[in-house]
Amino acid sequence: MRQRVITAIIALAVFLPLLIMGGWAFECLVVFMGIVTVSELIHMAKLPLWTIESFLTILITVLLILPSKYMASLPNDIDQMIVYYAGTVLLLYISVFAPQRVNFQTVGTLSLSALYVGRGYHFLIETRHYGLMPLIFVMVLVWGNDSFAYIVGRKLGHTPLAPDISPNKTVEGSIGGIIGAFALSSLLLAFDNFFGITIWQNLIVVILIGFIGQLGDLVESAIKRYYGVKDSGKILPGHGGLLDRFDNMLISLPMFYFIISFF
Repeated sequence: MRQRVITAIIALAVFLPLLIMGGWAFECLVVFMGIVTVSELIHMAKLPLWTIESFLTILITVLLILPSKYMASLPNDIDQMIVYYAGTVLLLYISVFAPQRVNFQTVGTLSLSALYVGRGYHFLIETRHYGLMPLIFVMVLVWGNDSFAYIVGRKLGHTPLAPDISPNKTVEGSIGGIIGAFALSSLLLAFDNFFGITIWQNLIVVILIGFIGQLGDLVESAIKRYYGVKDSGKILPGHGGLLDRFDNMLISLPMFYFIISFF
């Protein structure tokens, strides 16, 4: 517990000032986080990190993370998904010339890892461009949901949610997480209703993002169970890896960005 608290304090001391500052400093931090996270996935898959295909995967991830404004200078309407497709094709070419090391399954693992991490962190940056409060809102919603789901699940949980993937998660915890997230988000909006949304609209947002965030947590649990690992990494002592902390955010942020575009 002491190690977890110390790690959390240090991580917040780095993350929060850059989050508040925004701009290029926050973007550089998110790119670094993306590099670490996709490297964790590569390591979990028991693939060597110091190879051309792993380097290409990290490069694709970085390009997918970058804010859309940086892609506007490219010719002929080239966007990040075209870059992603080109990178995937290059990975397929590597499988032709190094079949003993790279096969179609390897390409699929690397390509999907880049997309999963890259686009998730991309929307972390894009949401920050909307302002500080929208990003704080989704972080409170997602991590509040996660915390309340854990607390309620420990106290009242009886019905397994996904026993084959994460035996400790319960239906009661899932419902408690969404209720807790709704309470926290309502308090935040009472302080500053930057969206100008009603309580019922907030409830819809909380249910959607809460459900998707819990799915994101289960997705990472499924990945770790498949590869037989307890944590995605060791960069955060007492907590595991960055993917362990941002798994639900990577899935929730694209949906949240889509939702707030209507407000």
